Amino acid sequence: MLIDQALERHVGELSIRLYGPQELVAPLALNHPGCTAVPTSSGLHGVIPGTYTAASGSASLLALQRASLDLACGRLAALVTGPIDKHALSDAGLAFPGQTELVASACGVKRFAMMLAGPRLRVVLATTHLALRDVPAAITEDAVFDAADLVADHLRRFEAMPFPRIAVLGLNPHASDRGRFGDEEALAIAPAVARLQKAGIDATGPLPADTAFHHAVEGAFDAVVAMYHDQGLGPLKLLHFTSAINVTLGLQHPRCSPDHGPAFDLVGTGRADPGSMIQALRFAARCT
Repeated sequence: MLIDQALERHVGELSIRLYGPQELVAPLALNHPGCTAVPTSSGLHGVIPGTYTAASGSASLLALQRASLDLACGRLAALVTGPIDKHALSDAGLAFPGQTELVASACGVKRFAMMLAGPRLRVVLATTHLALRDVPAAITEDAVFDAADLVADHLRRFEAMPFPRIAVLGLNPHASDRGRFGDEEALAIAPAVARLQKAGIDATGPLPADTAFHHAVEGAFDAVVAMYHDQGLGPLKLLHFTSAINVTLGLQHPRCSPDHGPAFDLVGTGRADPGSMIQALRFAARCT
């Protein structure tokens, strides 16, 4: 239903290939002229709407692998992936933490980052899905530099911003307050900001996270580089819970997705909000 509602609003604007089980994508293609079905499996045995199953993970993984390869070879101008259950994909044999890493690998890209973007706020993560205790060791100069450099490149290439302004957050409270609350800012984040500035990127930081988001939403920055998952996504989802999308930075051709999971509890209720999927399709259309 979520995909169907999104296609209903945008299929006339795009030429869309639908990847997935034959029994799902063929009816969608018939209902929406301009869509082409690309069956990646046959049969729905074990796939139960609204319920986790290993079979649904296998079907999702086959579709994702085929679409990622088509994106890598240029058969697709952009890829929009749907909500997934990470446990189902893992049980199906996914060898990566999530879709972002699989798509990047298929495209032969080693330098990539995850950006979550809404109408008023863009957030890029220097680290992604890690236990909080593992984050400080993962905050390296290169990780911070790459996240900011990749979003600056994305904003120039795809969003018509020749001189993007990037806020780089600190890891610790008050961005460590000159070393009182940690040294990650001095050892990794500040050197990364200096490298960015030397490379001609308008980067500012390390900034205290508790105030930087306010300034970004007010228009002072075009993107914020957060040091860990919840530091960045808490503010973003507070502001853009139903309108944000997930974008993989560093690819030759864009890949994006809704910024939410499969919401099994809403299946069949008619209450699922297609807003994020619609925004993902709009983003893909703008970038092609």
